[in-house]
Amino acid sequence: MTESTRNPLTLYLTRLAPSSQLTMRYVLQDAADRLGFEDINLEDIDWHLLQPEQVMALVAVLREDGYAPNTSSLYVNAVRGVMNEAWRMSLITQDHLLKMRSVKAMAGTRLSQGRNLRRTLIRELMDVCAADPRPQGLRDAAVIGILYGSGMRKSESVNIELSQVDFQERSLQVTGKGNKQLIKYAPAWALAKLEAWLAFRRSQLKEGEQDDTFLFNRIRRGSHITRERITKHAIYYIARQRGEQVGVKIMPHDFRRSFITRVIEEYDLSIAQKLAHHTNIQTTANYDVRDDNERRRAVDRFDL
Repeated sequence: MTESTRNPLTLYLTRLAPSSQLTMRYVLQDAADRLGFEDINLEDIDWHLLQPEQVMALVAVLREDGYAPNTSSLYVNAVRGVMNEAWRMSLITQDHLLKMRSVKAMAGTRLSQGRNLRRTLIRELMDVCAADPRPQGLRDAAVIGILYGSGMRKSESVNIELSQVDFQERSLQVTGKGNKQLIKYAPAWALAKLEAWLAFRRSQLKEGEQDDTFLFNRIRRGSHITRERITKHAIYYIARQRGEQVGVKIMPHDFRRSFITRVIEEYDLSIAQKLAHHTNIQTTANYDVRDDNERRRAVDRFDL
């Protein structure tokens, strides 16, 4: 019997998308440490022996340490995922599983820390990229254009293949959360940035070399374009570096937040939900990061 079929933890992780595996492994490692298993290898822990009161204690510790409710939910869901696999393997009874599922994460919400990136700021980002004579200038403009223009997640942008882009239809086929195939649409200006980057990349190929199958390459010092796919961490670095150049702290997810906020502003919440591919419309509403001035203006309309 292989490791993945005899261990509920590894079986749970193998069911996740590659982009989620590292995150949930980190969460489970931290949970294990907090549960008193810091001296035991993660795969060697007898997860099926975990009791509901231990998970309740974990939630309490996370609350004391100031963790947000969403983060608490992430920990609880990770443990539930492992216990589901333990039940499937007949390591625990259904009664035990139901008791574990009954443990709730901490209640409450937190105000969004996201930023709404206005069109003027995006233009400034495009300008600093255009002023960069290195290949990074073209690549980063394309990355920002696709993220902001389509509302794509950073994990989707690093995994998308060149064959999944239809420039004529302005569509991009991605594999989203839950291993779902989705169609994103991007504006012409964003795809023009992507085409400019791809044309430059092709111009650097030696005679007889084939173009890469993915969109964005890792670029080493000395402006050397590698044949390696860019990583999610690199997307974070691009957002941070280009944001610093225009005097704003930017996180990669701010591009998606801004895309959804813009659609809500100019159309409505239901259209934003469809373009964001959210199952629950409340999730879409949570992405609305319009600033306080806009909210004040809305309230001022009720002045006597």
